[in-house]
Amino acid sequence: MRQRQRQQSGEGPQQLATEIGEALILAQAEGVVSCARDGSLVFLSPSAARLLGVPANTKMQSSLFALLRDADESVRLRFQSALLDAEPREWVAPRPQHDDAWMEVRSLPLSSGTAFLLRDVTEQERSERQIRRRERRVAAANRSLRLAHKAARAASWEWRPGHALRWLDVAAARALVGRPAEWIEGDELADWRSLVPAEDEPAIEAGFRQVREAGEATFRFRVAGPDGELHWLEASAAVTQRGADGAPTLVSGVTVNIDGAKAAEAHQLMLIDELNHRVKNMLATVQSVARQSLTAAAPIAARNFEERLLALAWTYEVLTDAQWVGANLDEVLSRTLSPHARTSDRRLTLTGPVVLLTPNQALAIAMAAHELATNAVKYGALAGASAGRVEIDWRLEHGRLQLTWREVGGPPVTPPQRRGFGSRLVERALARELGGTATLSFPVEGLVCYLDAPLGPD
Repeated sequence: MRQRQRQQSGEGPQQLATEIGEALILAQAEGVVSCARDGSLVFLSPSAARLLGVPANTKMQSSLFALLRDADESVRLRFQSALLDAEPREWVAPRPQHDDAWMEVRSLPLSSGTAFLLRDVTEQERSERQIRRRERRVAAANRSLRLAHKAARAASWEWRPGHALRWLDVAAARALVGRPAEWIEGDELADWRSLVPAEDEPAIEAGFRQVREAGEATFRFRVAGPDGELHWLEASAAVTQRGADGAPTLVSGVTVNIDGAKAAEAHQLMLIDELNHRVKNMLATVQSVARQSLTAAAPIAARNFEERLLALAWTYEVLTDAQWVGANLDEVLSRTLSPHARTSDRRLTLTGPVVLLTPNQALAIAMAAHELATNAVKYGALAGASAGRVEIDWRLEHGRLQLTWREVGGPPVTPPQRRGFGSRLVERALARELGGTATLSFPVEGLVCYLDAPLGPD
């Protein structure tokens, strides 16, 4: 009906083309520029002038190239190429006289020249460029992560409760223990479970249990490699997402091959064992030399020296058993005093919390305890058949050890006229080694030694 009406009113294809063109212009462009084949300006809409950065009242005698004189050369060349071409084109160009503004240009060849439809796409272009920059950064980060995985023999993974563990870099996961290239994502071996020996499975279960309870964990286990050997791995995991109820919904982690570290630890332990053996031999040699050199000329001095050497050896043995990490104060005192008194015969009481001493602290306290015990056996509470006893108690106050050695029930005490080696060792050497103070007092009922020294934050 509409077509019949157009034909009756004299409207033909030309009019229809005009209507379609106008509709396209309104839908596709904010600005319109029309040029003759030689580039002379035929039409310039106000919005097109704004996008090109020229006055809206620009005279029609101007040319397209005059309009673009402030644009980049690449922009002018694109317009010139589109003007000479007979094919429609579309591109995004920077807006003249703007640092970060963009316009979309669509060329539409006409029988008399070319029309350019312009549209501001600054926000869209900025978003797309930001997305592309982010994608480039992510790609670069992934490349760096792969290089880091390769260098450290590590691989990242994620795990959702109720689902299989998923490796984020399957190639890196394969390289951890040399799995074959046929091992691909989705393989039933992907979470290592079938490669873990039965005795190491509790370590993995305990690790994931700690992740669920504490939010993070680090645990070690072994896996079987294609070489038939067991390889050590260390996994570090943390909860990265939680549900509304607080339960973990995503755990992220990284697993590292620590064969080298375990080999280094084994080698270090071997060296420590060798050093301990050599030191024990050296102490035995020193003891033998001292006995042979001093016994005839100075038997008392020889006996004192040997006893001090034995006290040092006993403490050294305690530290060796603990791999020189430290020694328990209670054990150091018990081992050092055992030749003179024991807690079982009630002549020695030890009271205090568990205190871990550093190796230097343990040696210093052991030597001081030996000197105090020797003095108690000769002159104090442990002398002869007296009913005396030694009470040692200690406590921790704000990172400081406060220890008291108190002798009771022994012979009456009189202050010494001069300080011997033992007293100097206790008051000076002990205080110097521990960085605190050590004092001796001589009340008539029994000797008292008081020690106050820092132990540090641990």
